[in-house]
Amino acid sequence: MAHPQPARVRYEFLVRGDLSERVLAAFPELSVAEAPHAYTALYGPIDGDTQLRGMLARFDALGITVVEMRRLPD
Repeated sequence: MAHPQPARVRYEFLVRGDLSERVLAAFPELSVAEAPHAYTALYGPIDGDTQLRGMLARFDALGITVVEMRRLPD
């Protein structure tokens, strides 16, 4: 029996600091939005829990502090 594909869910990540173009290039699947001073907001679709964990691991590996993560409405 085939398992259904997980639905794409949009998430927003609020991270500490102003990210350079080089760091932003590490997240090509995410878009950048306006955020309060000293923060950067990144958002985009995530395909399931595995990709979400991978995204969080990438933030961690680059030393980026995720201040807030939230699921965006459809």
